[in-house]
Amino acid sequence: MNKRMEQLEIRLTEQHHKDLFLQTKHTLAAIDELADHHRRFQSIQAISGVKIVGSEEALFYETLAQVKEQIVETLEKTLNDLEHKGDKHYDKNYKDGVE
Repeated sequence: MNKRMEQLEIRLTEQHHKDLFLQTKHTLAAIDELADHHRRFQSIQAISGVKIVGSEEALFYETLAQVKEQIVETLEKTLNDLEHKGDKHYDKNYKDGVE
């Protein structure tokens, strides 16, 4: 995902929309922070004797990974729409526009 984000940053900077990249980067960082907070909370719970269900933990982290992937895919679609702005033969991802 890091390689994709680097490529998106370059493309967005060329389109003068680095703000979109930064917003996405901050959103992904917030999700990582949430995961870290959850991990610490679960560690505290485990130390205090609460049984941790591994399958639920795996599902939580898998869901966060899917959310992050969806956010990056949305940014890619938005960028594609920006790059094809004015192209009447391009089928837009977002009919309501991107600006």
